Parts: sequence; structure tokens; C-alpha cells
Amino acid sequence: MASARQDPIAQQHDLPVERLFQAASGYMISAALSVAAKLKIADLLAAGPRPVAELAEATGSHEDSLYRVLRALVSAGFFTAPGPRTFALSPETELLRSDVPGSIRPMVLWMTNPLHFQVWSEMAYTVQTGKPAIEMLYGKPCFEALGALPEVAREFNDAMTCFSVSLASALLEAYDFTGTHTLMDVAGGHGFVLCEVLSRHPEMRGILFDMPGVVDGARARIESLNLDGRCETAAGDFFQQIPEGADAYYMQHIIHDWDDERALTILRNCRQALDTHRNGTLLVMDNVIPKTPQPHYGKLLDLEMMLMPGGRERTEAEFHRLFAQAGFEIARVVPTRGSHSLIVAHPA
Repeated sequence: MASARQDPIAQQHDLPVERLFQAASGYMISAALSVAAKLKIADLLAAGPRPVAELAEATGSHEDSLYRVLRALVSAGFFTAPGPRTFALSPETELLRSDVPGSIRPMVLWMTNPLHFQVWSEMAYTVQTGKPAIEMLYGKPCFEALGALPEVAREFNDAMTCFSVSLASALLEAYDFTGTHTLMDVAGGHGFVLCEVLSRHPEMRGILFDMPGVVDGARARIESLNLDGRCETAAGDFFQQIPEGADAYYMQHIIHDWDDERALTILRNCRQALDTHRNGTLLVMDNVIPKTPQPHYGKLLDLEMMLMPGGRERTEAEFHRLFAQAGFEIARVVPTRGSHSLIVAHPA
């Protein structure tokens, strides 16, 4: 049998025209991954390979259609096919299981939500006007549009919680909180990251700050972890004011949601909150775009920001300029094991 290197069909896939065609067809893989995630195919394969007939019966699917979807995913490097019409997990699709630590199934469901296909199909509008495509499609800003779509909002919130799980460990690896008395998580959602930090540092206190409806949903989690004696909640709008009372403030995937003007408003409100702690610290977890043309997920996420909330990912130089305008000096930028970096800054 000819090797893959000698196989003329395999060689065709290395041709520039084929690589371009595969890139243009990328949404097909996204759609197929969405089906696999929704049907929990990875969960069904957790115990080992199974024939597609069993998978179809377990999911109430049309057998041949499911087979063709999984065959396409195998060809793209997701799942494996150890036998005829039989499928098994690959290292990547192990993470599609809903019952494993580090599962990214909620993030896959969010990124392949039909809303994304719709918004991304209107990228030309954003390129021509500089305005987020979602506002043209739904007639309102991104987060208001999501709030009006309960099922979409649920998938978004699940994805953000999933995302926080991975970033919590990255934060704790990247930063030593020794000496921090009170940490405020600004727009911290249901407090997953803050609770993880507090659990690791029993001498520390925490404040979770977010919109009223969000922090109301966080209290049950805080109480379930027996952290209610050390962690309080505060409700408000970070565009209006960020409360005082902490010597360290943390923001995760917040600054990238906004253009420079609105990002500056948030940062200046953080700076004002630190007026009583001039030696305080601002911690920002975001993508930092490299200056080189190397592949980096932040360059794709930047397009998501452009099309959805109207924000952007930034280079280190852009972060330095933005923070300086807000009255901060960046002390260091710490790369994490993922695509994100932790920006550590202090009042200038």
C-alpha cells in the first residue's frame, strides 16, 4: 500500500487551492461539531468504540446521516474510526465529553450556535461600516440582543463559566496572591474564579461585583462553598462606578469587549476605586496579540469582538497606552499556558 506521502489523493490536500478550499469550508466542520456536541456523541463513546447504528439509536438520529457527519469529523481530525461504520474518541473529542474536568462542550455549543453563523456571515457589513454586525441584525447592542434570546443567553453563560474554569487555574499559576487582603472580581459573573482564588488563599477576602441579576445568582454558589463569611457581593454598572474596598481588582475578558473609549471608562473607574490603595494592583486577563504574524487564537477572537460587542484584542503596546491614559503603569505581562496573558498593573 502506498504511504500517505506517496498517495496522490493525499498529495492533493497539500495543494494551495485545496488548502484555500478547506479554509473556505471551515463552517462545515463547525456545523458538524455542533451536531456532535448537541447529541453528546463523546459521552456515548466514553466507554469505547461503538457502531454508528448504536449511536443513532441512542440519540434518536437518522443512522446514515449521523454516519456521514462523523465520517467528515474523522477526516478533519476529530473522533477516530477503528472499524467500518464504528467510531471512537480522539484526544480532542475527549474534551467534548460533558463529564470530564476541562470539558469545553459548553464553549463549542456557544461558538457553533446558529447566531454565530448568522453574525459572521455579515462580516462584510462590519468591514464596510465599522459597526458590529449583530447590531444591524438585531437592532440592539450585543449583550442586549443576547438577553432577549433566552436559549442563546443560556449557552453564552454556560460557555463563560466553562471558560472561567480553565482561566482560574491559569490565573493561580501566573500570579502569587500572597499579601493581597481583598480581591474584587469586576464583572465576575457567578464568581467561579473568585471562589477558586479564595479557596486557595484562606486568609483573603473577596468581593464579587456585577450587574444585580448576575450577583443574585452567585450567592448560592458562594454559600455552597462556605465562603459567604469571606466573600460579599456588590451590584452596579462598571461604566458608572466601581466600588472601593479592595486592594486588588481583577477583570477577565472584560476590556476586550469594548472599544478604547469605553474600555478607558472602566479602567478609570478602577483607578478611582484604588485611590485609597495607591499600592494596589489591577489584574487583567486577556489575549495579548503578538507583533509577529504567527498564528494566535486572539487574532480570530478579535474578529468576534469586532462583529459582536464592538471591542478588540490588543497588542502589548496598545495595552500600555490604554492603561497609561487611565492612570496605571503596567508592571509586567505574564503569558499563561493558553493563549491568554495576565497583565499586572499599579496606579501610576
